[in-house]
Amino acid sequence: MKNSLFVISDLHLGGELGFQICSLDGQSRLADFIRYVAAQKNTDQDIHLVLNGDIVDYLAEKEFSSFTNDDDAAREKLAKIINNTKLVWDSLRDFVSTGARLTVMLGNHDVELSLPSARQLLMETIGAGRVEFIYDNQALVVGSVLIEHGNRYDKWNVVSHDALRAIRSAMSRGESPIKYIGPPGSQLVKDVMNPIKDKYPFVDLLKPENSGMLPILAVLEPSAMKSVPKLAALAAQATEARFDENGIPLDHQNIAAAALRFPVKDEGLTLALTLAGMGDLQNIAATGEAKGLWERLKSAANETARNIQLNMLLRALRHFAETARQAFNVDHEDQDYLLPANAAAANGHKVIIYGHTHLAKRVHLEKSDAIYLNTGTWADLMKVPDAILGNDDALARNQLEAFLDDLEHGRLEAWRCQVATFARVDFDNETLVGQDLYLYEGEGVVKPVPDGQLSLKNYTRTP
Repeated sequence: MKNSLFVISDLHLGGELGFQICSLDGQSRLADFIRYVAAQKNTDQDIHLVLNGDIVDYLAEKEFSSFTNDDDAAREKLAKIINNTKLVWDSLRDFVSTGARLTVMLGNHDVELSLPSARQLLMETIGAGRVEFIYDNQALVVGSVLIEHGNRYDKWNVVSHDALRAIRSAMSRGESPIKYIGPPGSQLVKDVMNPIKDKYPFVDLLKPENSGMLPILAVLEPSAMKSVPKLAALAAQATEARFDENGIPLDHQNIAAAALRFPVKDEGLTLALTLAGMGDLQNIAATGEAKGLWERLKSAANETARNIQLNMLLRALRHFAETARQAFNVDHEDQDYLLPANAAAANGHKVIIYGHTHLAKRVHLEKSDAIYLNTGTWADLMKVPDAILGNDDALARNQLEAFLDDLEHGRLEAWRCQVATFARVDFDNETLVGQDLYLYEGEGVVKPVPDGQLSLKNYTRTP
């Protein structure tokens, strides 16, 4: 019997209007992909589809919370997501009805799926069949393949599964659960990004989602920096998360919020404070009255004043682009993920598959014959002008002006795109015979992801 394993991650289904990062086009392509995978099952070919975390996005559902610590509310949010993304769930139900195998795994934006009522609704929606839900910090092992979401190696997004177990235990007995507010990354989304997303609907499409984007937020909306004490504590908390020499987290739970202290040892946050005029904490209160970038540009008294604002944004974008310079290089991955991948290879795994970062990767591990794959995302991604990273300031400024005009007037089509990627691993009688990373272009068209820099301009959606 031949068996093909398909892995996708970071679907980010759901979200309030304006908060959806998996667009209607993306949902349609995703449902088409699931049908494409299901159609390959036959008497000689078994099929296994893995949804590797961040399947739904609780952080994008009102009432916004870094963790929905109520069983009924978690179920209600999931019911709303399912209702608003029905095309995808119908395709999953049809997939399971073919007799193919489906594994659902937990990420860091959908940890509420592990709560009793939400989990029950999830399984009822998918339907009976060869369905498995992995939610307690376990990885999935299929032969010599190791699959996990990957957030446990990201200091901003380590989930406390001890806390989740305690919460589920209390809920099962009708007791009041302990208070859990989620990892620092979830708190950043809830407290800083969500409040300004109505005005700047592209902020959560910029990847990677870490402190490198804080300077952009500080320039766009200085009032977001009123949360700087908490941001500083979160940055310190994330920085002090303990990992061993293989990048494996040593803390069983999220470490306690670190005491606020300055200077903060985080380059992104330090630059954000500077750009927001907050070198001194005494200025925090003033940020609440500060105007956003659009207002500051419109009220600029002269060209010099306008240039000051544009140069601040250019500096913030260049910092972000520099920190993410290798983000779209398929052959390059951060050591935060390569270290544990190499450790997994040393344990005998031949293929190590993560998600979480939204960035498609294919890296041959140096210390073994194993390969590391990251399946990217089915949510949209956001581009910035190519000239931002160049040395021609005049060209960068011209592109920045056009970029800002599009953003201000909601013309995101030229900058927002979906790069639908997946991993496929093939077995013949349990023997690994092939693995690679692919692009799904729709209507059954599949192409290997090319090596090198993945050019997003090739995947811009047509409005």
